[in-house]
Amino acid sequence: MARRISQSITPTTEDITLLRGPFAPTKGGGDPVITALRKVLKDGVPTWLAKLSEEQELTQPRLDEIKSAVATRRQIIEVLPEGKAREDALAALDKAVTIVSEMDNELSGVAAFSGTNA
Repeated sequence: MARRISQSITPTTEDITLLRGPFAPTKGGGDPVITALRKVLKDGVPTWLAKLSEEQELTQPRLDEIKSAVATRRQIIEVLPEGKAREDALAALDKAVTIVSEMDNELSGVAAFSGTNA
């Protein structure tokens, strides 16, 4: 039989409260962490994007705003557990990145042929 060493500590009531605090049951939609997360997700999206239509043009700065929004959202989504919701959200971001890259390339091509900077 192998030797075994055991040590333990008995927490105080205050210790228990402090250890449980970060993991306490959520307060639903009113949970401050959820509220902050919603704010980050909302603030990360350009305000003009909701009103974007086929009649409007996108400039390089606007494409950069979309890239930034995608990066912010991706950081949050990637920490979610594996599953359909995570996969679908990442796939949607990948599609957005593809479209933005295509538009970026097209704008760069026009700038190269026109002698102007993108």
